[in-house]
Amino acid sequence: MFYEFPASSAPIRQGDIFIDIPRVEFELSNPLSVLEEDHKVSSISWEELVREKKDFAAVLGITLVPAIVATQSCDAQRRDYVTLCEVVEITKVKGFENVKEKNLRNVAKDLVKHNRDMPEIFYLPPDNNIGFCDRMTVNFSSTIRLYREDLEKLIENRKGKLNDTAYEHFREKLSHFFHRYAWNDWYILNKEELLAHGSYSDLGLVKK
Repeated sequence: MFYEFPASSAPIRQGDIFIDIPRVEFELSNPLSVLEEDHKVSSISWEELVREKKDFAAVLGITLVPAIVATQSCDAQRRDYVTLCEVVEITKVKGFENVKEKNLRNVAKDLVKHNRDMPEIFYLPPDNNIGFCDRMTVNFSSTIRLYREDLEKLIENRKGKLNDTAYEHFREKLSHFFHRYAWNDWYILNKEELLAHGSYSDLGLVKK
């Protein structure tokens, strides 16, 4: 068993899974539909809006998505905002596009390997009780911020939470994803080793 199902009276905690969370959709490269003072809608580019240096109201697209609470439990019960990470179908994740076409042995192999090696995702198995008919993943890169009081009003949308084992793993992967640092793996090599490195690596050497 991967999930638990808290009572609606239980406080919101990290690892709680909600459905129908609003995700705002817009692209700065496209004109925005902005509400003017006379309530008319005009189409204005982001650059023009920035130059005006004032707040504005815009018409934006909203998609309802499942999401999991990423904010630490103590903060989720007292801070003004709660951050959630979007949950997506596993077939939308690179490496899992053809998961439905594979035999169960290869699926199991990929699930274990990618869930371990891909820091940006966390695997969620299907469970009809929580509303997941297919395999799902948490996308740590896609975050949603809501007022805590608004999320508390959506408590009936909380369909479950991770059990203790899954929660410990989720917390570890979440922490690892946000504290990673990028560096060049080959900075430790000397000149001769760098030349040898170039014979098998796709990475080109940068002269300084």
